[in-house]
Amino acid sequence: MNKYLNKISKIFGSKRFFWVIIGFFAFESVWIAFSAVYPQAFDEDFHFGLIKVYSHYWLPFLTHQPANTNAYGAVAVDPSYLYHYLMSFPYRLIALFVHSQTTQIVILRLFNVGIFTSGLIMFRKVLLKVKVSESLTNVMLAIFALIPIVPQLAAHINYDNLLFPLVAWAALISFKIIDELNKRQPKISSYLTLICACIFTSLVKDAFLPIFLGIVLFLAYLIYRTYHKNFHQFFKSLLISWKKLTWLRRVLFGVILVVALGLFAQRDITNIVRYHTFEPNCSAILSVKDCSAYGAWDNSYTSHQTLLANKNSVSFLNPIYYLGAWLYWMWYRLFFAVNGPASQFTNYPPLPLPCIVAALIGIIGVVLIYKYRRKIFHNNLYFTFLIVICSLYLLFLLADGYAQYRYTNELVTMNGRYLLPILLLLGAIVGYAFSLAMRKFKIKKTVIAIIVLLLFLQGGGFLTFISRSDSTWDWSNPIVVKINNAARRITKPIIIKGSKTYSTKYWILN
Repeated sequence: MNKYLNKISKIFGSKRFFWVIIGFFAFESVWIAFSAVYPQAFDEDFHFGLIKVYSHYWLPFLTHQPANTNAYGAVAVDPSYLYHYLMSFPYRLIALFVHSQTTQIVILRLFNVGIFTSGLIMFRKVLLKVKVSESLTNVMLAIFALIPIVPQLAAHINYDNLLFPLVAWAALISFKIIDELNKRQPKISSYLTLICACIFTSLVKDAFLPIFLGIVLFLAYLIYRTYHKNFHQFFKSLLISWKKLTWLRRVLFGVILVVALGLFAQRDITNIVRYHTFEPNCSAILSVKDCSAYGAWDNSYTSHQTLLANKNSVSFLNPIYYLGAWLYWMWYRLFFAVNGPASQFTNYPPLPLPCIVAALIGIIGVVLIYKYRRKIFHNNLYFTFLIVICSLYLLFLLADGYAQYRYTNELVTMNGRYLLPILLLLGAIVGYAFSLAMRKFKIKKTVIAIIVLLLFLQGGGFLTFISRSDSTWDWSNPIVVKINNAARRITKPIIIKGSKTYSTKYWILN
């Protein structure tokens, strides 16, 4: 028995198994990309619409609200625009040869699948860099690929797909700077690359700004700790490394930095100066009537007006209860199923086994992190760095959600997909804690990994989409409907579905 488990352990740690994971993930994401009717639930029509808006501009600088764009909010001051601008170029090319909107959408979805998949490759490098074993790294990536929302998001036209690999890239550059500081050999090329990467990523989605802040604070502390009272040595080393660069690299860095800072200033800095916030409220730019065409804004505004009219009878959850609800819905919406426009984006509960196993891993992981906190974080700058940037990002999500809750009296912005940029970073710490707890039980680790993967295969990944869906979720194409119906018939007797409806507010209480 041990002989076979050792072989399986070696398979888990092989490069071939990693590429099997990548192939499987691409397959399930492409399946959804070809199957799911447009628009999918995660604001796909919003992002596709903005891509078409930017396809009319060669430069992303907008001096005023473009015509007929009120449905997308205050477009000219939106700080999260770089994805739409960049994706407008493949769209322009596609639109020249393809006039069917359905085909255009499917092709753009495939672009997004490719972008997200590249993030899995980069995150593998992140996990290996922090000394997570190859076996555990591959198992973690397999579990991640089997979280239902992951392939569904990858199959969307959505800026979160570009954010995902860019977060991994920023982490890898930060690790390089940490290594250079440990050797007291800082290189200016690393800092310039990191600055540009972080600026560009924040222009893809401004939710990256807390991570950007965490990177700056952590590296500033590390520089201070390394060069305390000898900062001139730090700047001297940077100057020496600058002089060693070829003139071509100097020019290239200069041009890219000027472009990055120019784009950042044009939106973010201008917004701060004029409106005292990175993302001004739509009504500060446009009239209430114009902003009401933007569905997300109108829902919040209407809810706020209702709240004001009934403020004497409204009682808010205290922050502790809100935190509990936030944790529940973030977990739930990593595993739930959500239909398209045919049913007004009806939500269906998760398949029971994958989400329950994930909850157990998370709860046990938190306990183990606390238990082994000294071994995990003592003299391990990588893990300390990860916990800093992840904590700031989570605090931002929580604070932003609570502020919107107080504004609308509705539990909003509790979407599990917001966790995806940092989930593998947190997974690295959780995985290391599990490794410490089971360091004497190599065989048992393999058995647990097999059991977890088998349980996740009980409806994880695109199997949730297949199991919970019906023909109304599909494109109105006979081939698509036929293939998906066949998949539903095949998986029905082998997947434990649980109830598709529930009567309580919280599904777990059913």
